[in-house]
Parts: sequence; structure tokens; C-alpha cells
Amino acid sequence: MVGIRALIALLLGIAFLAILPFQAKSADVVRLGAFNYPPFYHEENGKIDGIAVDLVHELFGRMHMKTSLTMYPLTRALKYAKEGRLDGVMILIKTKERASYLEYTAPVMTVRGLIWSKADNGGCGVDFNRLEDLKSYKIGVTLGYSYGQAMDDLLKTMRVEAVASDYLNYKKLLANRIDIFPGNEIVARGLFKQYPEFRGQFVHSNRSFIEWELHMGISKASGLVREINRINLTIADLKAEGVLDRAVKKYTE
Repeated sequence: MVGIRALIALLLGIAFLAILPFQAKSADVVRLGAFNYPPFYHEENGKIDGIAVDLVHELFGRMHMKTSLTMYPLTRALKYAKEGRLDGVMILIKTKERASYLEYTAPVMTVRGLIWSKADNGGCGVDFNRLEDLKSYKIGVTLGYSYGQAMDDLLKTMRVEAVASDYLNYKKLLANRIDIFPGNEIVARGLFKQYPEFRGQFVHSNRSFIEWELHMGISKASGLVREINRINLTIADLKAEGVLDRAVKKYTE
């Protein structure tokens, strides 16, 4: 009788140890960095919301993992991810430098870069066949941004005015201080929703000058890299079920 009780206790102990890592893992908090990039991230009165925030909650909620989201300047968020102080950052463009310390998920979404202009040209946007067709225009850019290698090279040959934000560039378009602005389509539509004075004031080119694939970057120093296959499968589910499209519409329409 004693032997049977001892055997049962041993089996229960083994079962407990077998499930313990999963319990500990589910209690871990995934530390994520956010950065000021409406409508993907926006902070007001201490609350962070936006397209990326909704996706983070839905993604990790489905994986039964808790998250902690903190707003930083982008350069600091990337530094913390490099050092392993953050597990990752949602919504990033791949670069060679970042790839040295980040693993990337499958693309979360693809965003068009369009040429925006003031809607006083018969309702037509500035069109082009080649990027060089834009050389005669005065163009606005946002400080610190890359617009892709081809556009960055063209900018060196153009009349360029740089300011601190996309918002200021659209203000300059309205004031006729620049002719065109190469803007992220989702960021533009988020701004137009946020600022009623922008609505109906701008048109864009029919074609894009670039299409950016946006990913989640995961720190190579984080244990979260072991979950990248599960994350990719969940991202695919969010797309297939229309969760991504609904998040974009929520903040842009």
C-alpha cells in the first residue's frame, strides 16, 4: 500500500514539473517598445493607442502572453532592443544595421509611399513615370527619415526643405511652401482623420515610389525569438480574419 502511494506521489510530482515551465512562461511579460508614429502609435494623457497597439494586444492575447508597452524615441527603443532590455518593437522596416541585433517576423503589413500635393491642380495628383520626373519640384521631407535608396539619392539633386514631422510637411503644402511630399499612405490618412482642416485638401500620385514592408523586430537577446514561428502563424490568422484591416480602418477612416 505504501509503495502504491509513493508511486502516485512520484507521478504527480513528475506531472507538476512537466507543466511548470509552461506556467512560468505564461506568467512572463513581453516587454515591447513603442514610438511616436501616429496612427501606428499615439500617446495622450499617458495612454498609448494606435494600429500597432491593437495588433500587439490581439497577437499576444491569442498566444496567452502578457505584454508591457512603453513609449520611447525610436532610437532609444532600438537601443534597448539591441541590449536585450526590450523583447521587441512592432512595425519596423528592415535595415542591414538592425538585422545585426533583431530577428524579423513575417511582414505584418505593406504600406505604399505616395507623392502628395495640394488639391488645387484640377483634383489631379502629381504623376510620374520615373523618379527623375520629380526633379523640378520643391519637395518636403521629414528629418531623420529614409524614403528608400532610390528616393534618397534623388533628393540629393532636388530642392529640399526638411522639418520635424509629416504633420508640418502637410502644413507647408497647404501654405504653398513646398510642391510635393513623399508620405506614407497610412500615416497620411491617420493625420487627415486627426486634423479636420486637412480633409479633402490633398491628392496623391497614382503610383507609389516605394512599398514598405513593416515587421515586428524581436531582440536576438530575448527568449521571444523561440516564439517567432508561433508569432508568424498568428500574424497570418490576423490578416486572414480581417483583424488587421479593421485596425487600420479604425484609425484612418
